[in-house]
Amino acid sequence: MVRKQNANTRYSYSSKKSKTCYSSTKGTPLSAYCSLPDAEQAADYANITYKSNLVPYKCAKCNDWHLSPGNRQTPSETCTVCISANGKPKELYTLQKDAKARAEILNKEQQVKLDIYKCPYNSGWHLTKSKLRR
Repeated sequence: MVRKQNANTRYSYSSKKSKTCYSSTKGTPLSAYCSLPDAEQAADYANITYKSNLVPYKCAKCNDWHLSPGNRQTPSETCTVCISANGKPKELYTLQKDAKARAEILNKEQQVKLDIYKCPYNSGWHLTKSKLRR
């Protein structure tokens, strides 16, 4: 666990390297924060120091907080009804634009074509693998 403090400003946050979550671009362990305030402080520090646009998000995989570029952030929650092909609950995107943005990100990063569709049970949108069209 690392506690960073900057004498010139009021940044104080704790972080550790994740044992389960890795950068999709570099493959390195993500910094993990135990609380939203720690993640917010780290984001503020990075945004000012490095002129970046990082935002905190709660990770469903490890239950810690990580930072993500603002343009990659697509808020979602776990659907209480729908199950994916791998047997895990599907992510539910409240806004159609967030579901479209996540599909585009995954297409770019993982070369997977995804469609979006309205959840038949909750108010929101899901992703699904595209069907081959002939």
